[in-house]
Amino acid sequence: MFPPREKLLDQILRDSLLANGLRPMQINDDAARVLQFLTTLHHPQRVVEIGTYIGYSAIHIARGMPPGGRLVSLEADTRLANLARDNLKKVGVADSVEVVTGPAADYLSELAPETLDMVFIDADKISYSLYLKLCFPLLRQGGLLVADDALPNGDFSSESPGDGGAGAVRSINAYNRSAAHSPRLLSAFIGTGNGLMVSYKLGDQLSKG
Repeated sequence: MFPPREKLLDQILRDSLLANGLRPMQINDDAARVLQFLTTLHHPQRVVEIGTYIGYSAIHIARGMPPGGRLVSLEADTRLANLARDNLKKVGVADSVEVVTGPAADYLSELAPETLDMVFIDADKISYSLYLKLCFPLLRQGGLLVADDALPNGDFSSESPGDGGAGAVRSINAYNRSAAHSPRLLSAFIGTGNGLMVSYKLGDQLSKG
């Protein structure tokens, strides 16, 4: 139904994954379109992404941001962070994206409350509940919180090898329940390949119930 992936993005995926022996863990093209679509509608000026990987999702967020918008993408792996920076340059969005290397929790703990317009989470699944706890107070009223892999049907055994990935699945499901039941979040599931949980932060006077 959609046209083929543009050649530059296709080349970035081939070069990044095949040449570096990486697993295709980036968001799929449908989720990438949805992410850019949401960003285009929401006009966020300040965005944080947790989990850069090769920069594929960061590219689509940056493409949807308004002029002057700024994305900070957090990546724990230095090699992946450098790879993502190169990819962002190739697409021409490097000026609006800063890739920060280090633990996401450390960076998030230093941000002031209600200063973010949007957060995208696509990192270690075992920490999803922690990321929700850390990110919620950082979002302004009307901010968007988007989490990938909300449909936990992948192989997460590498993230919690002691239980074959069951711990990661429990964490994702706990995230989904918390987002769905929070009186301060209006949440909906979007059925991409791995699922996106999208939450809109309500004001106190607009809380559900």
